[in-house]
Amino acid sequence: MRSIPWMLVLTPVLCTPAAFAVDKASVNMPFSFETHGKVFPASQYDVILGQDHTILTLTSKTNPADTLSFATVPAGMGPNDTVLSLQFDRVGNMHELHAVRFAGYKTPVLDTRVDTLKNPVPPQSHR
Repeated sequence: MRSIPWMLVLTPVLCTPAAFAVDKASVNMPFSFETHGKVFPASQYDVILGQDHTILTLTSKTNPADTLSFATVPAGMGPNDTVLSLQFDRVGNMHELHAVRFAGYKTPVLDTRVDTLKNPVPPQSHR
């Protein structure tokens, strides 16, 4: 079986006009996903980069209790990079959140457990 990384690339809908820096976006997740043992349903999520750019938060618009926060590190942005991208691996029938990249920041690899059933999902891009 081939391993092909899958990346869902999404476009942010809100920018900070004064600095032209993106700090918030909304994304429609068309499928449920898992991270750190918790399942998050398909929903619209707000993605917010904290003021000090060290924390990235995903919050469901339909159920604000479905919230994730991750530490971030600086990441370079190439001319063809989108502002927001989420990477997933498929584990059985579930999508497992692998990493998030937002503006010039990214999370470390989030799904670090070893699983022989884990397969990267085929690439998809939405601009």
